[in-house]
Amino acid sequence: MSKPMPPSELASAAGISVPYASQLLSPNPERQRTPSRPLAIHIFRATGWRHPSIASLTDEQIAMLEQIEPYEPAAERAA
Repeated sequence: MSKPMPPSELASAAGISVPYASQLLSPNPERQRTPSRPLAIHIFRATGWRHPSIASLTDEQIAMLEQIEPYEPAAERAA
């Protein structure tokens, strides 16, 4: 799957900004952003879409990485 959904839907499902979601989905290498691995896994869990940075990982590898590096929303990190 090349794009999971429009940027606004990705942003809403994953709790990220629409501009950032647009950059994650951009086919233009100059505009593309790569999320942190915990965020990429969070996006996958929320939407079913694997960002290319985690596309080659197995479900078992993703589960292990979630235990090692759990996703922590920015609001919680700032507190």
